[in-house]
Amino acid sequence: MNQPTDINAVPEDAWRLLSPRLTDVRREKMLEVAKNRTEHIRLVLQDIHDPHNIAACYRSAEAMGVCHVDVVNTFQAFKKPSTVARGSANWLEINRYESIKDYVSYIKKLGFVIAAGYPSQDNVTLDQIPIEKPIAVVFGNEHQGVHADWLDHIDIPFTIPMFGMVESYNISVSAALSMFSLTSRARQHLGSQFTVNDIKQNKLLSKWVMRHSRSAYGELEQLRKRSSQDGAGPT
Repeated sequence: MNQPTDINAVPEDAWRLLSPRLTDVRREKMLEVAKNRTEHIRLVLQDIHDPHNIAACYRSAEAMGVCHVDVVNTFQAFKKPSTVARGSANWLEINRYESIKDYVSYIKKLGFVIAAGYPSQDNVTLDQIPIEKPIAVVFGNEHQGVHADWLDHIDIPFTIPMFGMVESYNISVSAALSMFSLTSRARQHLGSQFTVNDIKQNKLLSKWVMRHSRSAYGELEQLRKRSSQDGAGPT
């Protein structure tokens, strides 16, 4: 049986029971990564066409400690990322939506402000985006940019300064620069409020460790029985 895609459906005891099978180095690395994960910044990709761009965006988000990448496809089917991601998608919570309106309603209820990157002289620059409130950072299609349906809902339109002859950065470069700037500033100014709590860390670790087993549920069942027998004592 495959592991659940919904992190809330992951068995809470998976990390405790399965992590001893990992090497010390692997276990410590996963603990350190989980401790630095954040839900304060979300990357939102709307109708990105090129699988290589999708993969590169995933990789940048994961490298910056971002938990969630929200994929909003309004006029094309979801495309799997290319091998450029090198498995980075396995460490992310990738959420898929088919309506900008529905996504906006959902993310606003969670208390997020929406920032969208596109060229304009009237926009604030990337380093001027306030980081006190949770931010969903939207990037649009490579050819058409941010869809018009976003415009009434964007709280912070921004640009990334450029000083050369080209008119814009590649989408994956824009996402990487934005994730780096926002997470770096927020991590510094918000401290422990920026990263996920212990409960969410355990959920992440439990989901990740289940990926290291071909039959995680069967293994968990055996370990639970063994633990129960070891702790039963004499009758």
